[in-house]
Formats: sequence, C-alpha cells, structure tokens
Amino acid sequence: MTERAFKGIWIPREIWLESHLTAVERVLWAEIDSFTGAGSSYYKTNQQAAEELGISVRNVSRVIKRLEELGVIEIGKKGVRRVLRSTGQMPRVDIMSIDTMSTTLDTMSMKGRHHVQEGWTPCPPIKKSNNKKNNTVKTKEVLSVPFHDVDDFAQTWKVWKEERNHFKKGSYSHRAQQQGINKLNQLSAGDWIKAKQIINQSIEYGWQGFFPIREHKNGQRPNLDAKQALDWANKRTT
Repeated sequence: MTERAFKGIWIPREIWLESHLTAVERVLWAEIDSFTGAGSSYYKTNQQAAEELGISVRNVSRVIKRLEELGVIEIGKKGVRRVLRSTGQMPRVDIMSIDTMSTTLDTMSMKGRHHVQEGWTPCPPIKKSNNKKNNTVKTKEVLSVPFHDVDDFAQTWKVWKEERNHFKKGSYSHRAQQQGINKLNQLSAGDWIKAKQIINQSIEYGWQGFFPIREHKNGQRPNLDAKQALDWANKRTT
C-alpha cells in the first residue's frame, strides 16, 4: 500500500466549484481524490473519517453513499479492506438538481487523470428494482390519541379491537380507528375515564361503534361506588 506524505489537503478547482455539494462532501471527495491521484486508494474507515471531519460515523456513511451515487467515487476492495477511489468523473447529471448544477460541468473534466490499480476489485453495483412497489418505503401510521393516559388507552384500545373483530369481518383500518378515536373524544369531552366507560359499554353490548353512555331504565341503579350512587340518586329526585 502506497502511503502519502501528508502535508495537508489541496482541493482541486473542479471539486471546490461544485457548489451544490456540501462542504463535507467536497472535503471528503478531495481527500479520496488525493489518495487516488497518488496511485493508491482511500483506505480509512468511516470511524477514522468521522474523527477527522468532526462528524458522526452515520453522516460519513451518508456522504460516501451520495458521492458514489453521483458517480464521483467508487467502492472496492483490496484484500479484505474496503477502499475508495475517485473515478475522475464529474457528478452525474441525472442525479443532480438542474437548479443547483454547477456551471463548470460543461467546461471541466477530471476524466483520464487516474489509472486502474493492480489488485483493485470494484464492488458490484447495487441492483435497483424497476418495481415501484418494491421501492416504496412503508411508513408506520400512528394514531393521534387525545387522552392523557396513553398507556391505559393503548391497553383498552387493544381489547376493543379484538372484541370488534369478533362482530365485524375485515380489517380495522387506520382511518377507521382514527375516526373512532375522534368520536370517542367528542362523546367523552376529552375525559378518559368517561371514554373508557363508553368503550366498555360497546364491548358489553357487542356494538361496532361508540355511543353515549346508556341510561338505565326501570329505576334500576347501575353498579356504582358510594359517591357515584349518591350522585345518581340525587339526579333521580331532581
């Protein structure tokens, strides 16, 4: 492996003028290019690059991936070590935004400055599927819960969904659940205790939706604690 006599980093004009790239992207590209131009390859790990650039390892991975997608570097192996090389090409037009494309693209070229090294093995390109369905990133939909006791709500809502599935076929979609929660919030005026009673009532009667708490008929008092029973009795006499 050929080592550099490190005296600093010189950023070629062609790289520096690519203003659509971030400063970190240009610096790392120039660093990789300096190794390549010396007949070697950039052998540093992401951890070493992160320490030198003052950024996280994850950000280094993102920068390397972007530079590879732009076609300005390539990833290969020498033995078991991952190495990077500058391709001598300017960023790919189909990747860059037309609004931010550098005006130097048509007038400058780094092509032909570097030669292929002995022992260099390019990594095979990642195959991209033409199936749009497979390329779609699925994001998990999250329900908006207006009640303060989120943990109790989650447990109660899980029971409600299980019971509801016994009475109604088909999936309980995210939209249908959110509409149910919104109605529950409206009926309970945002009171989780009352909302929980409404859910339990629907489970008890086998209902598929939510309705106001049912009034007991024939003067029968519901199963209440002492305070609730006194309030119930006072309502009956007024």
